[in-house]
Amino acid sequence: MTEESKAIDAIDLRIMGLLSEQGRMSWREIGEAVHLAATSVGERVRRLESLGVIAGYRAVINPSVTGRSMRAVVEVQLRPEVEPDRFEAAVSERAEVTFAAYVTGAADYAVLVDCAGAEGLDAFTRWCKANGAAQTESRVVLRRVVG
Repeated sequence: MTEESKAIDAIDLRIMGLLSEQGRMSWREIGEAVHLAATSVGERVRRLESLGVIAGYRAVINPSVTGRSMRAVVEVQLRPEVEPDRFEAAVSERAEVTFAAYVTGAADYAVLVDCAGAEGLDAFTRWCKANGAAQTESRVVLRRVVG
């Protein structure tokens, strides 16, 4: 593949934006939005997939419908003797965790959770402390602004 064919142009960026908002759009619908034929959109999407730019597709679940009415960001600081790999493996198995990242600053991890109310958040923070956290600090999400 040549360098020119690897380049991502403005149309590719628009296609990626549309797919990130609604991954089930048809190539025809995308084509109408970016003024291309459906076959051209398909070629571009396949190229973006083969380059690894589009890494996959997923369903976005509404947590409140599943009984998880509280979203929070939990900052976790591990005890010095706790192996980060152990904590990371354990937290990745928790159903309420939707995102976790190793971060800079006072906390070691920022964990986004969708919990079953305050009781669910309390249970998660207690679980963190039982699994190596020296300290947690939670921030309840009041409103989603972007993403």
